[in-house]
Amino acid sequence: MSTATTCHDVSICRWSEVADKAALMPQIDAIFFESSATRTFASDEHRTAFRERWLGRYLTDEPAWGYLALDANGTVAGYLVGSITDPATTGPFDDIGAFENSAALTAAHPAHLHINLAPQFRNRGIGGRLIEAFAADAAQAGAKGVHVITGAASRNVGFYKRNGFDALATGKIRDHDVVMLGRTFR
Repeated sequence: MSTATTCHDVSICRWSEVADKAALMPQIDAIFFESSATRTFASDEHRTAFRERWLGRYLTDEPAWGYLALDANGTVAGYLVGSITDPATTGPFDDIGAFENSAALTAAHPAHLHINLAPQFRNRGIGGRLIEAFAADAAQAGAKGVHVITGAASRNVGFYKRNGFDALATGKIRDHDVVMLGRTFR
């Protein structure tokens, strides 16, 4: 008999509503670095900057667009951080550099997100629930759609497609083949 956690054993909450954020940060960081394609860093400074770019600034600057999946014991199963601000037209995301030629696509899909789950919680519908929570709130706030950029051959492309995203464009970022996927809100 499996002891795997199901989707129903996990609750979704907004980061901005979490009382003891400091207690959960080590779990979130562990999931972030375990899920990252980048595993080695030239220095602690580079590691810190990488974390800040893809996770930290979202939790600090846009906590209303962060979501946690917590199991019944309060263990972080995963998280989603995002923004409803179009990264092609605003300064906070200038350091990413992937949006110079995609302003038309991001105008139709201005919201964006980053999602990661702990390995033992994957393939249980939890990621889809995190996306649905974000999508519902982003649509209610007026966003027309959401996009993600990921490796063209990454396993998460199928995950995004199962969750309503369609391929919008392909390209290269620092010699890596990438795909931009988008989902329109109705």
